Amino acid sequence: MDANGSRDAHSAVRGSGSGSGSGGGRSVSISVPPAVPRPRKRTASSNGGASLTSSIANLANTIIGTGMVALPGNFVHTGWLLGLFLIALCGFTGASGLYLLTRCANKLGGRRQSFFSVAMKTIPKGARWFDLAIALKCFGVSISYLIISGQLMPQVVLSFLKAAGHSHDAIPDLLLDRNFWVTLLITLLLPLCFLRKLDSLRHTSYLSLAAVCYLVVIVVFFFINPNLRGSLPPRGEVHIVVLSTHLLPIFPVFVFAFTCAQNMLPVYNELSADDALMHMDRAQWAIGASIGGAGCVYAVVSVLGYLEFGGTLGDNIIAMYPSSSIFVAVGRLSIVLLTIFSYPLQVHPCRAAIEKVIYPPRSGVELPTGDEDDDESADEDRQGQAEDDHDNDNRGDVDHQISLLSGASYPSHSSTAASDEMPLKRWVVITCLILTTTFTIALLVDDLSLILGFVGSLGSTTISFILPGVLYASLHDRNDKLRRPAQALAVWGVFVGTVALGANVLKLIRAGVTVGAGAKADRISALLERW
Repeated sequence: MDANGSRDAHSAVRGSGSGSGSGGGRSVSISVPPAVPRPRKRTASSNGGASLTSSIANLANTIIGTGMVALPGNFVHTGWLLGLFLIALCGFTGASGLYLLTRCANKLGGRRQSFFSVAMKTIPKGARWFDLAIALKCFGVSISYLIISGQLMPQVVLSFLKAAGHSHDAIPDLLLDRNFWVTLLITLLLPLCFLRKLDSLRHTSYLSLAAVCYLVVIVVFFFINPNLRGSLPPRGEVHIVVLSTHLLPIFPVFVFAFTCAQNMLPVYNELSADDALMHMDRAQWAIGASIGGAGCVYAVVSVLGYLEFGGTLGDNIIAMYPSSSIFVAVGRLSIVLLTIFSYPLQVHPCRAAIEKVIYPPRSGVELPTGDEDDDESADEDRQGQAEDDHDNDNRGDVDHQISLLSGASYPSHSSTAASDEMPLKRWVVITCLILTTTFTIALLVDDLSLILGFVGSLGSTTISFILPGVLYASLHDRNDKLRRPAQALAVWGVFVGTVALGANVLKLIRAGVTVGAGAKADRISALLERW
């Protein structure tokens, strides 16, 4: 068999011979069945290396974060029934936005999709503005994580000290200073913030979800045990529905509580799957499990916490429980781990978005198409790799049938090339810029609700509602059944963002932000008085 014998193996092999004598020769045909094509060898880079479990963990950790601590206090201004409705509404609209994003990525194909790459195929002039919105959103959320971690650590120190039966007089003021803890925590986070792949953060996400479960146990335990009622603050009034002017300023907090769109496309790109149908199916499972799980956690913690404390429920539910046992002290430490481990999950998309804003591709973005398999087959054929050429022909038929069913093209090989990665020097510089600026602002700003309000009104509504709706409607024709709902989602995002932004600007004008040495002394004094 010559060099092209691999192709001959898929056709009939004919042998002919002539007999001797006057009878002449008779041709004999031997039919050889075609060889069964070998499965394509897939590597972690071409198939995505992230499991479904790790993808759900990273998305859920991105979603929950500070929302679990801040959301229950907003039930004071909504009542438990309206609060549950807002959780369901924001969860549904958030999941809808994630689903539309994955549909956009699936239609374009490949594993290097981002908001920027999708926008370059739909609204090229707005691509940089979209990434700017993502960068601002992630930047604000990362600041809020540092703020709440710095606020909780002094409480953790006092909790463990009181549980051990010691007085706070022996504690150095340094251990009660939130600025010290913010500095220490961000120093410990430095290695995690420089990791290249989002899936590399899965282990810290597992720890964060364990902290979530621990907090749920604390809330349920105090609710079902009437003997512990005396150790809690007096309960205020409990209402089914509350309608007040506070609803508009707090609504962005509900929106923010389900925001994870900034990490949806990285999770989609890294998710392990063998074909387009499996890829979309696993992506939908990740969306449903993460959004649904977060919604259940919010509902349990918020409703039980509100029924337990009523109108006296504060902005930080974990601070409402007594610091007299190791049980609660460990819970406070768990919340610190939950929030601080969510910080790198915000740095990852923020860094990618900032790069696109500062260094946009000059000639556009090279996006994968449905002809990548044919191009790769032609390259292999020119290189004389006959066996792989045959595999591509057979695989191409299967991929074509899959694309007809799913409405998407799915390249056999990874479309993430080494040339697409951010240069190391740029990676380090942008990461250091994010770390230093978020750290500095976290030292100066104390108001967590202020940060969450502006993040929800500007960034969260943009990337959760407006962008998914606009991008999906731009990529699909008028006959698509989801095009109208996508447009409605975008309009809803504009409305919510406008109203929430106006309410938070008014709140900022009426309230002041206390900074400086006076604020530090007030924080420590109030902390010791409460302890």
